[in-house]
Amino acid sequence: MKTFKILAFCAVITACIIVALINVAMAEDVILNAKVTDVTTALDKHGVEYTRIIITEARELNGVKYTTGVPVIAFGDLSAKAKTLKPGQMLKAIASGSEYKGRWSYTAIAFVE
Repeated sequence: MKTFKILAFCAVITACIIVALINVAMAEDVILNAKVTDVTTALDKHGVEYTRIIITEARELNGVKYTTGVPVIAFGDLSAKAKTLKPGQMLKAIASGSEYKGRWSYTAIAFVE
């Protein structure tokens, strides 16, 4: 009985590790060329400033086309450049994209002039 509990525990831990690795594998670098709808600046939990840019992206689900707001977060030196963006401007950037619970978000890596 004790051996069965140990095997079950190992199976659960292994499954958790596999799920975590799959989520990490979903991250990808992309080139963004999208219209800015909102720019806000805030402080993270360590008191460091970051900028959140909301862009619009076209999507399609079951043949229905729509647009949705997607956040692009800029940290460090990129935050200063991101603060200069205004709604209506085009964002041209290289970003790391990831999906969490079906929602996409991006972290800015570099801005393209």
